[in-house]
Amino acid sequence: MANFQLRHSTEAELNLHVWRYLTFPKYVSMMIYSALWFAKLKTLLSMDADEGAMPVIAAREMTERYLQWEIIKNNPGFTEQIKNSSNRNVEDGRELTLANCWFCSEEESSAMWRDYAGSHEGVAVVSTIKLLRQHVYCDPQFSSIGRVQYVDLSSHVMSHYEANQAGERAFLKGNGFAAEREVRMTTMSIRGPMCVNLDGTDMRPDQYSGLGMNNFDCPGLYIKADLRSLIRRTVLAPDAPVFLEHLVRKMSHLAGVDSPVERSSLEDRSK
Repeated sequence: MANFQLRHSTEAELNLHVWRYLTFPKYVSMMIYSALWFAKLKTLLSMDADEGAMPVIAAREMTERYLQWEIIKNNPGFTEQIKNSSNRNVEDGRELTLANCWFCSEEESSAMWRDYAGSHEGVAVVSTIKLLRQHVYCDPQFSSIGRVQYVDLSSHVMSHYEANQAGERAFLKGNGFAAEREVRMTTMSIRGPMCVNLDGTDMRPDQYSGLGMNNFDCPGLYIKADLRSLIRRTVLAPDAPVFLEHLVRKMSHLAGVDSPVERSSLEDRSK
C-alpha cells in the first residue's frame, strides 16, 4: 500500500530511476539503521536560501487583500502582524516540514557525485519513485512524493491556498537548481512509531506520545524503510578504492540487501 500522495508526477513516471548520492557516513547510517534521514527544510537553507519560500506574487497579493479588511485598517497593531504573516508562515513551514531528496535520471551524474558524495569514498543507492512510495514508512496522512517544480519565484503564480501550505511550497525551487532533477519525499516533523533515534534505537512510545511527538529539538528524523525492497542497486563513487567496494558489499549483505553493488561507469578505466 502506497504511503505517499503523488505530486507533480504521473503514474507513468513511477518506474523512473532515482539516485541518492551519499557520503560514506550517511550511507552507513542508512544501512545500519534501516532508515532514511528526512531533514527539516530550514537545515537546507545553506544550499538554497529560497528553500520553502513563498512565491513573491502570492505573498504580496495576500498581504494586500488582508490589509483591506476594516478590522485591520482600524487596528495599527494588526497591520504589522499582517505584513509579517507570510514570513512567519514560511519560517514555521521550514521548521515543521521534512524532506528526503533524490536525483531522477537513468544515468549517474558527475555533478551529483561532486556536490553530494564529496569524495572517492561516496556511495549512491538507486531506486524508483514507485519503490520509494511503497517502502518508506512515513505517515500517509502527511506525506507526499513527486518531482520538484523549477520556477521563477519572483513571477510564479500560485493560488493563495497553495501558497499558504508548506507542503506545496516544498515542491518549488528556483530555476537555477533545475539540473538537479529532484524527486522529493516530504512529511511533517512529527515523531511516531516508525521513527528511529539518532543512536539507531527504535523510538519508544513514551518518546512520541503527547507533547513528545513534537520534534523541535532535532534537525530532522530518521524514518524506517524496507531497504531490501527499496534498493535496486548500489554504485560506488568514481575511482573508489578497492577496500570500499569490499566494505560496501559486506554492509549490503549484513543489511539483507542482495541487489548488485557496482563500480561507477564514470571512473577512469585506464588506471
